[in-house]
Amino acid sequence: MGEDSVARHRPHSCSPETSPPPPPRSPADDDDLLSEILLRLPPQPSSLLRASLRRLVAGPVFLRRFRAHHHRSPPLLGFFIDDYGDALFTPTFDPPNRITAERLSLRQGPGERLSFLGCRHALALLLNRPRLEALVWDPVTGRRRAVAFPPEFAINQGDFVRGGAVLCAAAAADDGHVHVHGNCPFKLALVFIDNGRTQISVCLYDSESGTWGDIASTTLVTQWTSSVGTSTMVGNVLCWLIHRPICILEFNLDKQIMSVIGGLAHVPDNSRPSSSFMFPMEDSKLGIGILSGQRIRLWERMANSEWLLRRTLELEKILSLKPQAEPWRPVVLGFAEESNAVFVLTAIGVFMIQLDSLQFRNLFESNFVTSFYPYTSFYTAGLQGLIST
Repeated sequence: MGEDSVARHRPHSCSPETSPPPPPRSPADDDDLLSEILLRLPPQPSSLLRASLRRLVAGPVFLRRFRAHHHRSPPLLGFFIDDYGDALFTPTFDPPNRITAERLSLRQGPGERLSFLGCRHALALLLNRPRLEALVWDPVTGRRRAVAFPPEFAINQGDFVRGGAVLCAAAAADDGHVHVHGNCPFKLALVFIDNGRTQISVCLYDSESGTWGDIASTTLVTQWTSSVGTSTMVGNVLCWLIHRPICILEFNLDKQIMSVIGGLAHVPDNSRPSSSFMFPMEDSKLGIGILSGQRIRLWERMANSEWLLRRTLELEKILSLKPQAEPWRPVVLGFAEESNAVFVLTAIGVFMIQLDSLQFRNLFESNFVTSFYPYTSFYTAGLQGLIST
């Protein structure tokens, strides 16, 4: 009887220390672990849409972390063409990452006369001269903000505003902060050439304060200056390539002072805007690329203001171009800072060439492009509707 009693009570004498361990947690149930995994997906439009846990990746916190993780390598979504005031988008990705042209295009409305100036940090800058305004536009979100010209620039229907640049305010700060793409404050610079073409000026707008800064001006070396190229950002300095004669306009964002760099002996004064481009180099140095024939020579500006030839790109060899029946001169269409790539129009199409690796890609077959503005950004617009599902 005693043994039977012991046997009957033995199951009830189990202590907590001898309880079976809980089943191991599945990685799919660990949001923190999944977030770290999903952060490392390639920054392409389809990556997050194809992720299994859409509620997790659609949250604003995760999207900010995803942009921050890839802030140095936002994908090239495509480019814009200024078609008589309409900003028409051309995608460069293949399916499933391809974004429809209409999704990111902007058509001008009644009474508008838009002029495209360029893109940076996922923002596009356009001028609306009849309204004496600059338009800062986020193509992915559709957000638009009109900024009235400074009074000194608002003359003759704004025709003397010849260039400009837009950038994230965090990238402009000289404190180590970087832009991570998203709805952030911005800075806007406009370049103005007076009626007599004797003076060039730059003025900087800050979206956080909603005010223009002081106007910085300098005298032009010639009255023939009329062409101001797209801007290039090198460290904390905005640069514009000015033609006839060729020189470089620099504007320090921190000090809000400007200077003009001349003496580009390696660049002919009659150099076409389509045969040269500027690009940032290591240690916040300025580089300039000059296209001559089938060669692009890359020059670096040294500390003593001299220019040093760093590299020569032989386009025929790099792109494996075959001889054409008729002579064809390549054209530089533009440069993408965040991709460190130059875009060249050839007889068989538009090529994107990475300056570091010299890897190239034929974006599309065409030998006629009038304007070209590369656009890099993270495309997460398709996730917004998933947050409430």
